[in-house]
Amino acid sequence: MKNYIIENISIFTNDENNTFYQNGTLAVSADKIIGAGGAAEIKARNPGFEIIDGGGRFCMPGWINTHMHLYSTFARGLALKKSPGSFKEILEQLWWKLDKALDSEAVYYSAAVPAVTAVKNGVTSIIDHHASPFAAAGSLDRIQEALQLIGLRANLCYETSDRDGREKTQQGLDENERFIKKCAADSSQLFSSSFGLHAAFTLSDETLSRAKSIADKHGKGFHLHLAEGRDDDAVPEYGVSTTRRLAGLGILGNKTVAAHAVHISEADMDLIKETGTMVVHNPQSNMNNAVGRADIFRMLQKGITAGLGTDGMSPSIIPDIRTALLVHKHDLQNPSAGWNEIQKMVLQNNLKIFNNISGQKTGRLQKGYKADLILIDYFPPTPIDSSNIFGHILFGIADAQVDTTIIDGRIVMKNKTIQNLDEAALAEKSREFAAEVWKKF
Repeated sequence: MKNYIIENISIFTNDENNTFYQNGTLAVSADKIIGAGGAAEIKARNPGFEIIDGGGRFCMPGWINTHMHLYSTFARGLALKKSPGSFKEILEQLWWKLDKALDSEAVYYSAAVPAVTAVKNGVTSIIDHHASPFAAAGSLDRIQEALQLIGLRANLCYETSDRDGREKTQQGLDENERFIKKCAADSSQLFSSSFGLHAAFTLSDETLSRAKSIADKHGKGFHLHLAEGRDDDAVPEYGVSTTRRLAGLGILGNKTVAAHAVHISEADMDLIKETGTMVVHNPQSNMNNAVGRADIFRMLQKGITAGLGTDGMSPSIIPDIRTALLVHKHDLQNPSAGWNEIQKMVLQNNLKIFNNISGQKTGRLQKGYKADLILIDYFPPTPIDSSNIFGHILFGIADAQVDTTIIDGRIVMKNKTIQNLDEAALAEKSREFAAEVWKKF
């Protein structure tokens, strides 16, 4: 379907003015939005377009998840022999054992299954951070194949680390560069790349410098974990904070995404702002790992572009939107905290982050933007307009079902069914490979 008009919908465009159309119509040509507004105007400008009846549903841009670990799917239901007592023990007993157990097929299925969940919950773009030390080469291709099966847009990278020895470090560097080159040669733009790094405490200055050299050659920034737990502390070894260490090596910058940033100082925040580094807050994961609460309000006050991700807790961004609002209210004991800040992070900054590192234009239903949008079974019981849209998102739209998901102009899901996909068969196959991973684990 190349050219079509969706009518009989209410439209939240998420443009600079939060434009809202109560009885709206949207025109799509190929992979882009070409107009939004009243039915008569849009139809007159686009004669011959196929007409789709939106059934009175709520239409908005698809959600963007700016920090995800798709491979964490295979941790679901996995029992540990003993309970970890610290963040580092969580890494050592769970994540660093799980990623070593992944092979190429496990990488594929652990990505395909959460991609289904993402699309069914209205997520159209994901920034993923992957690790599989014993299946590094070609791993990003397997994730790409899995996401192509579903139709999800993504920015991918491989988690380079020194924790598994020099050979694995080299494989991580190589996989990042190979995939960066591949994406540069792909004109479709459904996939893009960043250079992946694990937390700095598992990376030597030598490795970081090598990564910097490769990234600079290709005009790329980094996707890394920054000061998630207190274990990521460079002061004992390097005499400076982790943030200052990374800045000194040129890792921070306006194409770099730093996930978490929980344990950073005021001076660290100033460095993040100065370098233009973007931050992604992951409240559910931070609470689950008991690492603390990032001071995103202070970051936003300083002008840092801070967005929202899920860190593998869920492919859907909705639970973290609510959690982000509630955890800050609760922790600060301030019922007024967070409303404007969380709204800005989700609706404005997430698209800024994704568009900045991908070179794409998505996240708005505005002429020239990618046709990434969702139709939701939300029929508001109270008045709705551009001034109160976030209240409807938090306490109504969040609980409503997504009926249709469109990515790059393609109808990926319609009537709550992903096109040409047997979900049960996919899950069954995934269970087979997950069982083998668990044996290795």
